[in-house]
Amino acid sequence: MTRARTLALLLASTLAAPAAASEADAFENKVPPIAGQLYRKAGRLELTPEVERSLNDAFFAKTFLGGKATWHFAEWLALGGSFATGFSSATGSTQVCPPGQGCHAATAAQLAAVPGEIKMKGGVELGFAPVYGKLNLLAEKVAHVDLSLLGGADWIAYREVLPPPASPTSPVNPGTKAAWGGHLGLGTRIFLAEWGALRLELKDYLYRASVAGEDKWEQQLMVELGFSFFLPTSNRPVGGAP
Repeated sequence: MTRARTLALLLASTLAAPAAASEADAFENKVPPIAGQLYRKAGRLELTPEVERSLNDAFFAKTFLGGKATWHFAEWLALGGSFATGFSSATGSTQVCPPGQGCHAATAAQLAAVPGEIKMKGGVELGFAPVYGKLNLLAEKVAHVDLSLLGGADWIAYREVLPPPASPTSPVNPGTKAAWGGHLGLGTRIFLAEWGALRLELKDYLYRASVAGEDKWEQQLMVELGFSFFLPTSNRPVGGAP
């Protein structure tokens, strides 16, 4: 009976004793979760010259040069504006093969009846960046990156789409039309310094173009690569304190 009572008292005292402190206890609740974010965007202006390239257009390969200005309200929220223009070239899919004849490149009159040749575009964009992380490269370098969800409204100027020509050699002089549209996309930044980052984005543009007198939805997938410069050039501390 005495031995049982002694064991019970030892067990009770063990349960009542405070848990041994871990080595991390000295830092618990003292280091904010965002402390590992070395490169900050909140309260800074981001200027990005960039080059863009179309991906899924079977008829016209488009290459644009442009720029973007983005204001970061917070680490996760930003609003920006952009403009880009460039040139288009016919792809290999513009070969035509008339019956009884050999295949040859489409003429200017035939290309004028095909939609998708964008001339320039500009728009506004809201960016939501919920993810910031680090990548260990070959166990020697650490890359700081963020991931963004993008969405916005766009003004798109495109080459006028003409009716199919009566003759492939008919002279044509298409004009330029414009339409409103929008886009959704994904983006990432790879930070190289406090003042700069490599920026890569993939966007799906949607707009309505007049084709043969009828408005139709047109879709264009673009990849955008640029280098961002941040102003001010150094990170701002949390809370905006000097």
